[in-house]
Amino acid sequence: MKRKKVKLEYRTVFLSDTHLGMRETGIQKLNHFLSHISCKTLVLNGDFIDGWALEGSGEWKKAHTRCVRLILKMVEKEKTKVIYLRGNHDDFLSRILPITFDRIKVCEKYIHKGKERKYLVLHGDCFDSFSTKRKWIARIGSIGYNNLMRFNRIYNKYRKFRGKKPFSLSAWAKAKVKSAVNHVHRYEDSLANMARKHKCEGMICGHIHVAADRIIEGIHYLNSGDWVESNSAIVEEKDGSLEILNYEQFCKKLNEHKKTTFYPRANLTSANKVVSKRRKTITQKIDSLN
Repeated sequence: MKRKKVKLEYRTVFLSDTHLGMRETGIQKLNHFLSHISCKTLVLNGDFIDGWALEGSGEWKKAHTRCVRLILKMVEKEKTKVIYLRGNHDDFLSRILPITFDRIKVCEKYIHKGKERKYLVLHGDCFDSFSTKRKWIARIGSIGYNNLMRFNRIYNKYRKFRGKKPFSLSAWAKAKVKSAVNHVHRYEDSLANMARKHKCEGMICGHIHVAADRIIEGIHYLNSGDWVESNSAIVEEKDGSLEILNYEQFCKKLNEHKKTTFYPRANLTSANKVVSKRRKTITQKIDSLN
């Protein structure tokens, strides 16, 4: 008898920057994640589909189609509500916003009512001057980032051959280059102020591919990271607590959950009954021959 797939259950899951259509992504990890979670609400916080990449040297793969199917399966079979927020790489959606398809809503921003706080949820590109005022620079930067990811993949294959751990060049640059660090802090501070204007005590965003969980002058700031490098999401447990969960942590939790999950005894009992009945039939046929 086929066993039911073991899944981790959450109230809400927040994903951002999956960049479907970009060549170098963590799509296999993302699909594994989506196929082993169950949630009441799934928030796709911008850059789910990378329109910029598809206009250029991007490629839509079978794994990208599987990702979309997994989400639609959650909507159809598990009655999951999907909130798709526009990002800058999928800005083609701006022409039709807001729009609703059954349990799928596509919009600019979303208010999430947590257990203790209200959270303003948006992609966050509105506070990036390069995305809003200098789009041509942002597009050139996107091409450079894609090429960096390709080089990083080749470099990490070399490191693996040498017995070393993977290394992220872009994460290193964001942490070491002073202007990049300052840009991230200004970005986070601006989003915290935006939350106050919307009378929210928290902010959930993406865009800069830097996962974060901290308090900024009383505002709970959360960034879900991305599924290009960090492969992380924000999950809301049944008790209302929010945390950043990366892919490695997810796999560990899933394995632990599998060890403590027991299948219904009724299924095993019914299977044993079928086997016993077949044995009895075979025994009767042998006796009749004798």
